[in-house]
Amino acid sequence: MTQVDVTHIPEEGLRVSIAEDAEDLDLSAPGTRFRERVSGELHLAKAGEAICATGRLTAPVTFECMRCLRPFHAPLDIPVAAQFLPGPPPPAPGEHQMPEDEAEDYYYTDNVVVLDDLVRQEVLLAIPFSPLCRSDCRGLCGQCGQDLNVETCACAPPPDPRLAGLREYLRKK
Repeated sequence: MTQVDVTHIPEEGLRVSIAEDAEDLDLSAPGTRFRERVSGELHLAKAGEAICATGRLTAPVTFECMRCLRPFHAPLDIPVAAQFLPGPPPPAPGEHQMPEDEAEDYYYTDNVVVLDDLVRQEVLLAIPFSPLCRSDCRGLCGQCGQDLNVETCACAPPPDPRLAGLREYLRKK
């Protein structure tokens, strides 16, 4: 766990090195495997009671291409710009919607900033929703399963279901 005592942050700020295992940060996403630790540098600076965190995080990741299902390596390079405010947000009775101006803030208690939640959320948000090994990946044949990036198959393209009525009409003629 990476944490910093707010009282130890000098006026010029404090540089913090991050090196965390994906398992320790509870990072998991379907089709994603972290090959090494999440690492990076963050600069913490005081702005009144707020603590501003800026820097970069990197994580070498192996993704599974959503079209051809082949694994491929891609690094995540994540810019970070966030702020920590003192104390947790006040609990409201019942359910409530978090105001938009609070949605991007993090909180610290007892003068201790814990950076793990920030790192975890930034990495999870940087994972592509539909990872592709390359932008022109042709994927797999839907009939025989051949990887169309390697070679073409002899399968006929499936008929367009939108034209089923027209095919039926032409058969009857």
